[in-house]
Amino acid sequence: MSSSPLTPPTMREVHVWQWDLDACGSDFDRYWEMLSAQEHERAGNFRFELHRRRYVTGRGKLRQILGRYAALPARAVALEYGPEGKPFCTSQPAGWRICFNLSHSENTAALAISNGFEVGIDVEQIRPIEEGMPLEVFSAREREQFDALPASERQPVFFETWARKEASLKALGTGFILPPEHFEFDLAVHGDTTPRFVGGEAQEASHWCIRALSPGPSCAAAVAARHADWSIVPMD
Repeated sequence: MSSSPLTPPTMREVHVWQWDLDACGSDFDRYWEMLSAQEHERAGNFRFELHRRRYVTGRGKLRQILGRYAALPARAVALEYGPEGKPFCTSQPAGWRICFNLSHSENTAALAISNGFEVGIDVEQIRPIEEGMPLEVFSAREREQFDALPASERQPVFFETWARKEASLKALGTGFILPPEHFEFDLAVHGDTTPRFVGGEAQEASHWCIRALSPGPSCAAAVAARHADWSIVPMD
């Protein structure tokens, strides 16, 4: 990846970066040197070496990319955390408001970067649906739609909906501390969409935009923001 400075996204763009955490593993030592003491401590808490290496690679790459926007060395990028744990960057040029969100599932990582509005991103490996998971994710109306689907369609629809909800909740900075029905979607609509209701309100839902992302055939992913009229700009 080039080290040239990056122009921040406009108010009508979200920059999206995607990478393979395992393929970047050869740079592990370099990424380790980029991390803060707090990140080193967290890396040491992983039970399995594979998960530790993926965490270090993801955080190192995040710092490397943010550093290119801020024209700073990766190690100098200052990250702090909101009340629910969402990180934000405090080392930005005057007048900038770069917001970001990082997600990874297995070896797939994706980073969304916006300017002037919060953004959320989620990547989910499509896998067998565990018993009870639909009850955790769906509202009552969504569950009715899900139960009416042919068995062959349930797995992709489930993870598409999960990614939409997780990305939206991450844009709020809350995660799943809110009930699953806070963001309700029409499961018959695939790809880019708008929630049917947010907090039970159709008016609030109209302010939201959720874009589908395609990190690979075995993944579902989405980018979300409470901001209208923006598009994904793929970055590399």
